[in-house]
This record gives sequence, structure tokens and C-alpha cells, in this order.
Amino acid sequence: METKHFILKLVASCICLASTYTTASPVPSKINEGQIANITALTPGTILSLQAQTPDLFSNAAEQYIITYRSRGVHAEPIVASGYILLPKGKAPKSGWPVLAWAHGTTGVADTCAPSGDYADGPVHVYQQITAKALNAWLARGYAVVAPDYQGLGTPGGHPYMNAQSQLHTVVDAVRAMHQLKSVKLSKNWYVMGHSQGGAASLTVAAFGQKDAPELNLRGAIALAPGGYQYEGIAEYVANQSNINPSVAAFLPIVLLGAEAVEPTLSAKDFVSPEMQKILNQARNRCLSELQTELKVSPKTVFKPNVDLTPLTRYLKKQSIELMTPQVPLLLVQGDQDQLVDYRGVHAYYQKVCKENKPIAFHPIKNGDHRDSLKQSEYLIDNFIYSTENKTYLNTCPTNSYSK
Repeated sequence: METKHFILKLVASCICLASTYTTASPVPSKINEGQIANITALTPGTILSLQAQTPDLFSNAAEQYIITYRSRGVHAEPIVASGYILLPKGKAPKSGWPVLAWAHGTTGVADTCAPSGDYADGPVHVYQQITAKALNAWLARGYAVVAPDYQGLGTPGGHPYMNAQSQLHTVVDAVRAMHQLKSVKLSKNWYVMGHSQGGAASLTVAAFGQKDAPELNLRGAIALAPGGYQYEGIAEYVANQSNINPSVAAFLPIVLLGAEAVEPTLSAKDFVSPEMQKILNQARNRCLSELQTELKVSPKTVFKPNVDLTPLTRYLKKQSIELMTPQVPLLLVQGDQDQLVDYRGVHAYYQKVCKENKPIAFHPIKNGDHRDSLKQSEYLIDNFIYSTENKTYLNTCPTNSYSK
């Protein structure tokens, strides 16, 4: 891509298009109360700006667009969110292209970590290259793709990392935004697929997406190495370890800053040691890949002595994936050697859903690491889509008794 990151510019001024696409009024980057009222008056999913791009990584896409759209935040407040749209090649079927909503994995909390602003050698480019292979598989099967950045990534405000409500809203409203493209024929049928952070988002959508957007038809969900099982455990783990791995030390600030974005009383600086404060400050304007590259040695202490983590762990627990009961068919994919998302936690979630007699399939990847679930997804989607559309529903639960 020619530019590094222009989402904030898109928020600042609406792009005028010489096409049949419809966009709303400009949305400035500095939003005052009167302008918030204007956003409030818009329906969630309203496109605010749209810009065409060359689909460099997405070889199976005929067109690619960067969008900003009206969405809802943690408390359903009006927000501006960003993302990108990919349209498949060829002529749409009579019923229209079905839609895939893609929920990306952890990139960071800084605006430069928004995948829609990716550029060659940028901080999320390696991840986007892997993502592209997975999404190209959906495009080849005739699915239009919409990929939200989540709240606060590339748009005003903080990023409430792993907040279930925020992720539900930005994903669902991105699908609504896609249906605003009047010159593209789209089906009401849609799937959601996500990896890591996005895996958790896809589970939230599987649980609440149809209720949140009853005008659409959510068919199924795919969660690839979903994080967030007993989510409060990361803070407890770090607090009880005398020497944490540098990768954990690089990741923890994203968790803390995400909580702070939702609850300002959970100020990250109030929890961490002076040594950890330096890493926390870096995380405000660097992406996870940069933090992991730069951090060679973990701080000797992470949290302040005798700090009360109860308010933090209480908040994190409310975002845990075990609170999400899928209402649509679900495919879980997990590497058994994943060092970032514990296989045991994902399998425990799978067992929980089995007990609830929901249609779920669990696909373990032998010797698979954190990204192998994403890399292997293109080989697994055919069976899942076929079974879902034919209402035979893949089910790997021990009783194998699900029927509908």
C-alpha cells in the first residue's frame, strides 16, 4: 500500500466518490458534542467514508476499500470505527454474495496497529500476509469479506482490548456497513471467523450476534486459537511469577491499557512497578510485534508491591469466553503447542459447550503453534460451511448427539 496509515485522515474528512456508493457526512477527528449528536442520529453501520485501494495481498479480491463507519462502543455509545472490505471476483449469485466478518488477532492498542492501515514492512504486515491467505480462501468461494479494526484502533479513543461488548458491536456493525454498498449485491447470510483476540470476538458474536442484528442471518462461527478463557488468570499468573517471559511482559500492557480504556479507574500506571511503567508507556504507541522485538529482558518486578488487583481481575473475568454460549454452529481450531493461548483452556471451553448441547466441532492441530490455526483454516472451512448450509452440523462432542 502506498500510504502508511490514513484512517485518521478518513475520519477527518469524507472521501467524495465518483461512483454509486453512498457515504454520509464528514466525521472530524476532533469530535465535539454537537458532532457526536450528528453521529448519534445515524444508524449503526452507516458508512462515513470509503476509499478504494489496490488489493495487493488479496489476490482473489476484485476490489478493496478502506471504510469508517458509525458503530457502538463498550456502553453502546456512538463511535467511529474503521476497517476494510474485500469483494470477490466474478458476478454475484442471484441471492447476492454471502459475507464473512473477519475478526483479527492481537496487534496492540496504538492507532498504527489497525490492520486496515497496513503497509509493507509495517508492524502488522507479517500478520496481514498470513491473514490474506486465509481470507483469499473465502474470496475464492464467493464470500465478500469485511474486516473491522475494533474500537479505538485507527480512530479516536482508546482501544478496549478484549472487551466483549465492544468487539460484538464493531463486528456486527461492520457487516451492516457492508450492506450500505448499494452497487454490490449481498446476501443476508454471514459467517464470522476470528483468530486469537478475534477468536474471542467470534465467540461473542456466536453468542449474541443474531440477537444484536436480527435483520441479518448469522449462519455460523469459526474461532481460531481464541484467547480469553479465564481471562483474569493472566494478571494472577504474572503476580505469582518471580520471572516472567519477555513475550508475556510485552503482552501484559495491552491487557492493562485495554481495561483502562473501559474503566478509567483501572489506571494501568497505578498497578505496575516503575520498571514496568517504561514498557507500558512504549505500548501506548507501539504494536505488539514491535514490543516483542524490542523487549529482550523482562522487568524484575511487574506489579507494585502489595497492589490490590481485585478490581482489575473482576473486570477481566467479565470478558472471559466461558461466559459465551454459541447460538449458531461453531468450529474451534487450536494448536496443541500454542504458547500464547493455552490448549487446555480452549478444550475446556469446548467441553463446556458440549455439555450445553450446542453444535460444536473441535479441530486440534498436532504440534501446532499460535498461528497454525489461522494457517490451516483455509483447509477446514469447506466442510464447516457445507455441513452448516445443509443443517447436518459438524459435532465432535463425545455423545455426538446434537440434532436440530
